[in-house]
Amino acid sequence: MRKKVLLIAPTSNELLGVKSVLPKVDRKIVDDILVVDLNSTDGTVEFCKKYGFKVHHQKTKGYGAAIMEALELNHNEVVVEFPPDGSSPPERIVDFVKKIEDGYDFVIGSRYMNGAKSYDDDIVTGFGNWMFTKIVNLLFGTKFTDALIGYRAYRRSAIDKINIQAKSLDWSVELPILLSRSGAKITEIPCDEPKRIGGKRKMHPLKTGLEISRVIIWQFLHPNSFLKSGDHNMNN
Repeated sequence: MRKKVLLIAPTSNELLGVKSVLPKVDRKIVDDILVVDLNSTDGTVEFCKKYGFKVHHQKTKGYGAAIMEALELNHNEVVVEFPPDGSSPPERIVDFVKKIEDGYDFVIGSRYMNGAKSYDDDIVTGFGNWMFTKIVNLLFGTKFTDALIGYRAYRRSAIDKINIQAKSLDWSVELPILLSRSGAKITEIPCDEPKRIGGKRKMHPLKTGLEISRVIIWQFLHPNSFLKSGDHNMNN
C-alpha cells in the first residue's frame, strides 16, 4: 500500500514563488499540501486559500519551527520539505518519493552532486554551503555533498525517533546530523536549484552561520543526544 505524502511549504511573503510552483505539484504524488505561513502581507495566504491549499498560521518564528508545527498537524508517513520560493523544482518531487519507496529514510536534493548546480548561490552562500558540509562530514563521518539544502524528503517514523532542537535555519544542518547518527538510511539525488522568484532571502550569512556553527559544535560535544529520551534503550 502506498504511503501518504505530505508536502510542507514554509512561507513568509512568497507570493510570486507560490504562484509559480505550488500549482505545478503533482497531486497524484502528493496527498496533502500544508502551507505554513509566518505573517505574510503580500497576498500569499489569500492566494493559497483561494486555490485550495491548506494554510497554517505559524505560531513560533523560524524555519525549523515551521516544519515542526506542520509535523504536529499532519502525520503522513512520507514528508517532503519544499521551500516554495521557486528554488525547488516541483517536477522532482516524484524522484524524492520514489527513493523513499525504495527503502531510504532520508533523501537530500543535492545542488553539488553529479553536475547539479545552484543558480541561487552567490560567492558567500556557495562557500558557506561547501564549508559547513565539509565540516559536518569531517566531524560526524558522513559523506554528504549538500548538508544544508532545504529540499528533501524523509520518513515520519525516522523523524519521530530523533531529538530535534533547532528552530531556525540551523534545522537544515541538525536534521542530517541527527538522522545519520540514528542509523537512518540516507541518500542524495542531484537536483538543480533555480534562482528564487521574488520574495526576500531569509538567510543572513553571519546570523545563520553562527546558528549553524553552534548546532554543529553542540552535536559534536554531545554524541548521545540524538535520540528522544524514551528511545535511548535502542543503543543498549
